[in-house]
Amino acid sequence: MKALRTKFGTYAIALLISCGFGTTMSMAGSGEFAGIYAALNASAGGAQISGTHTSSNNEVNKGKVGGVYPLAGYEIGFNLPIGSMFFLGVGHSWTAGGSAQIANSRGDALGGSNADGDAAGGSHFGLEASNLKEVYVMPSISISDYSAVYVKLGRSIADLAATGNVTGIPTNLQGDTLGIGTIAMTEKGIFVKTEGTVTRYNDIRIVGISGTSGRIEGEPQVVAGTVAIGFKF
Repeated sequence: MKALRTKFGTYAIALLISCGFGTTMSMAGSGEFAGIYAALNASAGGAQISGTHTSSNNEVNKGKVGGVYPLAGYEIGFNLPIGSMFFLGVGHSWTAGGSAQIANSRGDALGGSNADGDAAGGSHFGLEASNLKEVYVMPSISISDYSAVYVKLGRSIADLAATGNVTGIPTNLQGDTLGIGTIAMTEKGIFVKTEGTVTRYNDIRIVGISGTSGRIEGEPQVVAGTVAIGFKF
């Protein structure tokens, strides 16, 4: 995943540079994007946690668990032109409802399984994130009138709950987001924004697996694609 983030960031920077320097100044239109905007968004993504499961007798098993999710919410922000081509967006997004299942583990993901397919000792579990919030900045380039590309840098926060045969309470998620996207807008201010993001959250630790002192530790990472439809005031 680290290699993926590195490639993602490299491609994002390369795209911005190629779009910016490959466009004539007469086509630039950063002023069209200036002002406050609001949008509704929908996302589809996948999550993975790479980490360890430590049993009550200190046996350690490494593994990966994951899940997929759809989400919907809103975002508001402000675009500030800093040149004829460049503008900087600052915004906040929030998931209106629902939750993202970022992990759903049964069996070998925790090191062995019994005849019923459950993890050894019945230690099946799930992790659900809700109330996802994000603040972000978007260095952007207008590639033509009413069209732009951008890089997104953000900080994401979410409430995290454990389900299944787990007695411990995990800490909430906090992580950094890197993304790249496009904006297409009409003269009346209606726009469509598409983006892909990678979020790396801080390590989490869950104790009380199967009612024992067993624990799970890992690093959640999320890849998502988002489409937003909104209006620039």
